[in-house]
Amino acid sequence: MSTSSSAWIQSGLQDHEHIRPACQVCKRKKIKCDRTFPCRQCKRSSLQCVPSARKTRTTPASKRGRDPELSNRLTKLERFVETLSKEAGLRDGSPGGDLDTEVEPTSVLSSTVSKYIGSPFWSSLTMEVQALRDALEEDQLEDEIEPAQPIASSSGETADLDEYSLIICPPCAVYVMPGALNELTYQMAAALYETFVERVAPVFMVFHLPTLRAFLETDAPYLGLEASATPNKALKATLWFAAVSTMSEIESQIRFGHSRQALLQQYLRYVQVLLVQADLMITTNMATLQALVIYLVSLRMTDMSRRTWTMAGLAVRIARAMGLHHESPGRTPFETEMRRRLWHQICFLDSLAAIDRGTEVMISTGTFDTPLPNNVNDVEFDESSSVIESHVTGLTDMAFALLAYEATNVIQRFNTPEISSSCNTWQQRLDLAHKFGRQVKEKYLRHCDMSIPFHRFISAVGKSMSASMILRAVRPMQPHISSVPPRVDSPYVLQIAVDSLRESERMYEDLEPERWQLLVWVQWHTLAVALAGLCSIRGTELAEIAWVYVDRAYSRNPDRVADTRNGMLWRPIEKLYKKASEFRDGDCRGSHAESQVSADLPSTTLPMGFPPAQYPQMPVEAVPMDPILTYPIDLYVTDEAGGMTPTLQGDMSWLEWERYIDDLSVMKTIHVSNGDT
Repeated sequence: MSTSSSAWIQSGLQDHEHIRPACQVCKRKKIKCDRTFPCRQCKRSSLQCVPSARKTRTTPASKRGRDPELSNRLTKLERFVETLSKEAGLRDGSPGGDLDTEVEPTSVLSSTVSKYIGSPFWSSLTMEVQALRDALEEDQLEDEIEPAQPIASSSGETADLDEYSLIICPPCAVYVMPGALNELTYQMAAALYETFVERVAPVFMVFHLPTLRAFLETDAPYLGLEASATPNKALKATLWFAAVSTMSEIESQIRFGHSRQALLQQYLRYVQVLLVQADLMITTNMATLQALVIYLVSLRMTDMSRRTWTMAGLAVRIARAMGLHHESPGRTPFETEMRRRLWHQICFLDSLAAIDRGTEVMISTGTFDTPLPNNVNDVEFDESSSVIESHVTGLTDMAFALLAYEATNVIQRFNTPEISSSCNTWQQRLDLAHKFGRQVKEKYLRHCDMSIPFHRFISAVGKSMSASMILRAVRPMQPHISSVPPRVDSPYVLQIAVDSLRESERMYEDLEPERWQLLVWVQWHTLAVALAGLCSIRGTELAEIAWVYVDRAYSRNPDRVADTRNGMLWRPIEKLYKKASEFRDGDCRGSHAESQVSADLPSTTLPMGFPPAQYPQMPVEAVPMDPILTYPIDLYVTDEAGGMTPTLQGDMSWLEWERYIDDLSVMKTIHVSNGDT
């Protein structure tokens, strides 16, 4: 053990009696707490920091007698760690000495790297020893800590899968002890591969499945590298992690005899170590980037922090460094197709991350010229193909991916905030949303065979996407200073939100497409729009139906949304839900009560000189209950950047939406000020 580390530990022990006890989360996880409130560990992991209560008690004589023995054992453990470090050729926390040939790289960082990143095996072991000493010292101080409840994710597991992150370490700083990263048994690996191919690959099509199967099943070379190459090892581990991420706890126990949490932690460490060994930061290898993309989309299923959002930027930078955003000649059709798939999947990941946290996209329209991949089945081409024929119509293996990529194109326009005035009006955005809906219906929905589970999944997602695009045009998440939708309330906005929520709900009601549920983003924007509408509409058939789907979405998503129920997105939704509930129950007064009758009809109070738009007005009774892609929006045109001034009646939904956006902005500011992650 290094002199500096020993001095740091001793210094902490000497100061121990003069500061507060470790918080409950750090105490439970047995990690070092800086004993501030909130502590650094909890802020970094987006956990609620709960101070420990100090309660004096009498320590039994038998326990006091055991303390010297425990101290002796800890001393021996420290000596053992120091001896083992020297035998591995590690002195003062950095690589050195002669390494035996059988010793492979694993989790050990240099002192310089660990200062900023932290997560090596030796540092972790030292922290464990220190945690034991802390526990011993607190016993001697007669502390009694009340039991802490674990912070659970949506699946009921401990939220923070990886207490430390290896992902940005340089390769020379990571060393693997023999046997630390063992290959899985053939049976278990095969089961995980099949799970991945069935549940993840159809949604995130970055692979050519026949080539991938040959690599996984027969150890054939993959993308020009031997199966044993480090990038390909990283890819294998990523597939394991992704497969387990789609499983429930019960399924994991039945199929593998291990808890889902234990498998996730094990494979997550494998992925991180192997990505480091593949030199992720400066890689130009396709397999490494494929592994990173699948790692990020899988990580979001279990990690609600902004880790995926942050690291999506890394994937974008690597892709641009590899030139994926431009199409250049001289490559085979197979290479070109794989590059197209990977680039547009990264664009989709960027859009998902932006929507997930209500931010702008990193990749905007006009910054790339890579065409969409071909509409083709994987069995129709291989690495030796001289041409790849794209299907003009019909659904292929690429159906969902192409649907997602076309939606990404629209999101890139909607989620790019305006810094200065432009000619992009809200009417143009609405027309773009309607055009997307017509394309979805023509190119995908009409070809769906509803007897096929994945086609039902495509249908539900396509309809939900179409409705959501219209909502983003009339209830934008990003500021568009040149043209703001008019402040005129309409029950059709609520109707569209209900349509989107209903189609999303179909994926939970239909048991067969259930396997893809975890891969779908949380519709917090749609839920917020629906709640804003319900603050001014009640006592109608539409309102009653809306509450059914709003309540389901509200009860399902608090622990799945970004940063969970205590995050910047959900807390304003809780406030809006309470206000809508009060209005529904008749507890609201004043302008809310006045707007109840008029909210069912479009406002007719218009400033002079502003004619209605070309979209005709329709009574709510005329709107079919499955009206996606078939009905217009009765909004009004205004040529002032600020839109209309609020009318006396019929604009409460818009005002509630503005209040929600204001609350969201306040929450974002608070999170940035507190340095929350």
